[in-house]
Amino acid sequence: MLGIFVKDLYTVRKQAVWYAAVVVVFAALSVLIKQVAYAAAIGILVPVSMPLTAIAYEEREGSQKFVVASGIPRAAIVGEKYLLGLLFWLWSAAAYTTAYFILGAEGGAVEFVLPLCLPLIVLSAVLPLAAKFGVEKARAYMIAVIVVFMALYVALMPVVRDAAANALVLTLSLAGAAIAVFVLSFLLSVKIYRRREF
Repeated sequence: MLGIFVKDLYTVRKQAVWYAAVVVVFAALSVLIKQVAYAAAIGILVPVSMPLTAIAYEEREGSQKFVVASGIPRAAIVGEKYLLGLLFWLWSAAAYTTAYFILGAEGGAVEFVLPLCLPLIVLSAVLPLAAKFGVEKARAYMIAVIVVFMALYVALMPVVRDAAANALVLTLSLAGAAIAVFVLSFLLSVKIYRRREF
């Protein structure tokens, strides 16, 4: 899996540098205008975009069949894309966290954790779609998924603020749900990938 991971990083290195710079710019913009939502929003897009970019290169070059034929377990092939998404989630999360605390951490624990959980949930929704339908359709679905989750985020924020008394329970529930969805998504993607013909 490490070999595929290094290969993907090399393949998407130019896009990776660009996305990493965009994350920093949006975090800085959040600090300048005192609105952390910009850093949170880019944190949803980037972790999903990087694995999809790597998959797009593989589909264009037809290299997936060679990777599968090499004998690498399909679970490892799928897991590497999740690892790539996690790497850029960590980068985006670090930028968001920095911006959040520079601005004084005025929100509660739930308001801090929710934007950290959303990218994992969106990533968990999109990667099985990429495994099933290919990256082009997955990108179209990604937009719909992001719109739905952003709408839910906006709609639920008043409820979240009202639940401040149970902030610890709600925060742990959100984090636990994001991790559970991520693991279930990986298992689903592996199942889909094992059934694919190359």
